[in-house]
Amino acid sequence: MTADTTAARRTTGAAVRIMLASLVGLLAAVLMPMAVPTLLPAASAHDTLISSSPATGESLEQAPEALELTYSDEVLNLSPVVRLTTSAGEEIFTETPTVSGSKATINLPPLPADDYQVLWRVVSSDGHPIEGTVDFTVTVGAETTAAADSGAVEPTESEEPTAGTDEPSTEATAVEQAEAPQSEGGLPLGLIVGGLALLLVLAVIGAIIVRLRRSPGHGTD
Repeated sequence: MTADTTAARRTTGAAVRIMLASLVGLLAAVLMPMAVPTLLPAASAHDTLISSSPATGESLEQAPEALELTYSDEVLNLSPVVRLTTSAGEEIFTETPTVSGSKATINLPPLPADDYQVLWRVVSSDGHPIEGTVDFTVTVGAETTAAADSGAVEPTESEEPTAGTDEPSTEATAVEQAEAPQSEGGLPLGLIVGGLALLLVLAVIGAIIVRLRRSPGHGTD
């Protein structure tokens, strides 16, 4: 092997390293602005509950017939869940509300006087599940109002509504569906883009190596 051949190989190797470094730097400069936002926490971009009817902390003499939740943007109709409980922690129901644009609504059963808590869970417009609570109070209740209007004797505790108490499977199904969006989203876009970029870099490196091996300067003397 002559000195000229050795020098040529060293020059070629240096040129290849510079070329690869430049290529990697170019790909990083182009792809990082795309990948970083998808990898950072997006909590600030999540939608928020801006109002509800009944409102949080509201005290009502007459039991509401429906619950309406209004969000800061259109939420996704992906297994939304609303759970209603009493002050004693007793569950009245866990059901799927109707989602339309930025609103989620659900009909309520007749409610006696009590403090209630609504636990809601929807999927934000950015694809992330969000959840929260709404507390309200019914001071008179549906049964008392109906009894006063009809002149009947106030019902005993045994006559309180029990709808939803014998449907344990409904809660499990609704909760499992609510958790599904977390896995339906798949891989973040940044990881996909980064993986494609890595494959491209490896393909270019392989092509350069093959070309160098086939060049005359790399034959044996």
